[in-house]
Amino acid sequence: MTELADAPTTDDLDGRVSFEVNGVAVTVRRSHPHLLAALREELDITSPKDGCSPSGQCGCCTVFVDGKAIVACQCDMDKVEGSSVVTLEGVDEAERQTFADAFAACGGLQCGFCIPGIVMRAKSQIDKKGSALTRAAMAPHLGAHLCRCTGYVKVLDAIEAVAQGTVCAPALANTVGGGGAKYEAAPLALGDRGYVDDIRVPGMLHAALRLTDHARADIEAIDTSAALAAPGVEAVFTADDLPGELRVGIIHKDWPGMIPVGGRTSYAGDVLAIVVADTRDHARAAVDLVEVTYEVHTPNTDARAALRDTAPLSVWGTDSNVLSTSAYTRGADFDDAFAASAFTVHETFQTQRIEHAF
Repeated sequence: MTELADAPTTDDLDGRVSFEVNGVAVTVRRSHPHLLAALREELDITSPKDGCSPSGQCGCCTVFVDGKAIVACQCDMDKVEGSSVVTLEGVDEAERQTFADAFAACGGLQCGFCIPGIVMRAKSQIDKKGSALTRAAMAPHLGAHLCRCTGYVKVLDAIEAVAQGTVCAPALANTVGGGGAKYEAAPLALGDRGYVDDIRVPGMLHAALRLTDHARADIEAIDTSAALAAPGVEAVFTADDLPGELRVGIIHKDWPGMIPVGGRTSYAGDVLAIVVADTRDHARAAVDLVEVTYEVHTPNTDARAALRDTAPLSVWGTDSNVLSTSAYTRGADFDDAFAASAFTVHETFQTQRIEHAF
């Protein structure tokens, strides 16, 4: 489990908040935007995951505050002062193992990112209702949690198993293609299996991205001087500092990783600069100090209009708005088979902008 980091010491007690986490008294900076930031960034408690902060929509950061299940990214530091906070790290080890075994045996997780929050929500309901907790009663509470992987059915299977005291004995498959528990299911369910955002190493620096202010604009100048002078900033990088190729891509290497001076942005997520600092807060504060001069253009927002011969290029440096054209044939010559078909169907198919496994 993640250990509590030593609380920083300071004479400025007016700028700190005191409370209890998993039975240990702590003090943290009052300047944290919410409880989740204090837990993760200062106390290095990483079972509450940051999936959407501070919107409070995904449920990944669910913890107990004075016995009540809440999303930590919606809890102001003033509200937590003097309270008792419990994260999944602070739950009794036997109970943790029971949840881990149930989720592993029932297949109640895939990527696992949302599960620690769901476990805390499930625990709150089982603590209240015990074996009387039904699937129908538990299901509405999962409305506070977003999970793209499971479809919730197997999540409810796992919670039902814990509530009913069903003993689960998950095991990995011992044959190719055989059924079995997911690899590392237990540490994933408990939030002990770290993700990239959970990395904590001595001397680690944090980066923040300076995104474009305009979806389609020429970049005339980037001034990083103010950001470089900001507290805690170690470096500021622009496209001119990239040692490798500027463009990346799967089908074609046509997408610039960063937009340099003289380039043109193609969407609101284009990166103009990267600020590296000693803390996440310092990096995010300094990134707003990067000044950019633009010549703004009207963005392409209509896919069909972008396919016209007269349409402006959507992506800077390309020669067409068509990424690729695919054609598929099977069996006999298509034209002959199509002409001889008793029935033909003409359709235009559309899909979401980002597929599930992108």
